[in-house]
Amino acid sequence: MTEGTIFDIQHFSTHDGPGVRTTVFLKGCPLHCEWCHNPESQSREPQIMFHKQRCIGCGACGGNHFGPAPAIKGGHYGDNSDMIHKEEAAVSISEYSRICQSGAMELCGRKMTSQEVIDEVMKDEAYYRHSGGGMTLSGGEPAFQPDFSSELLKEARKAGIHTAMETSGCGRTEDYLERFAPWTDLFIWDVKLVDEDLYRKYTGGGLNKVLDNLRKVYHTGARMLLRMIFIPEIHLQDRIIEATAGLLEEFPDAQKEVIPYHLLGNAKRTKLNLPEIRFREPSDEEIEFYAGAIGAIH
Repeated sequence: MTEGTIFDIQHFSTHDGPGVRTTVFLKGCPLHCEWCHNPESQSREPQIMFHKQRCIGCGACGGNHFGPAPAIKGGHYGDNSDMIHKEEAAVSISEYSRICQSGAMELCGRKMTSQEVIDEVMKDEAYYRHSGGGMTLSGGEPAFQPDFSSELLKEARKAGIHTAMETSGCGRTEDYLERFAPWTDLFIWDVKLVDEDLYRKYTGGGLNKVLDNLRKVYHTGARMLLRMIFIPEIHLQDRIIEATAGLLEEFPDAQKEVIPYHLLGNAKRTKLNLPEIRFREPSDEEIEFYAGAIGAIH
């Protein structure tokens, strides 16, 4: 069985496809979107999330009541390293989280086999049958772990479970066409920006590859939901609105949905010892205007 890295399995989800679903969050993403709602998903390696309000200042981690960060040397707190240095001894991240008795230090990320994930997903089989739900792969970026993702999709489909995959489209074209599409009932495609310069500035990736993958998957006849993140400072420009509306017209059979930016990701960034990234949350009127202008629901 293939092994992969996940950071959460969320049961009874109702926002990641039709019906009641189990969403499997895979860890790791080649993009680094400034507005990312799940910053803990970007690194493929396990990380520590520090919940300051839970810290009782016991000193077991070598820190104090302000949290463990001062005791960790080498800048490893919250980065991609799999080791942290406590005093003079190197300790694995998983061990570091175990020594915290108050639960202030949470391990984010764990290895699981595809069979272990499917066993967890199948616990909710009765809910899928009654609601038309199923399993959704999210992240992070599921295409960043193509072997693991394709096996999960295949095994779920074999079990008669509806499958969905949330993706930014930044994976390899052959993976989408040959390994994902045959086993995916619904692609939930994250359309971030339609301007090459802004896309690279805010995500670190290239837009042309993403749009090429989107068009090729759409023309396989795959069912698609296109989701547009909406941040007023970025998207509420005439040229961006016009370009977005023009792109969406290429996909008449796809559903289109606006996802308003929110500030909840900053709470996670604080727990990862990362600086806050703060855009402005859109007003209801702005959301209504933008959705109407590009031809999407919200």
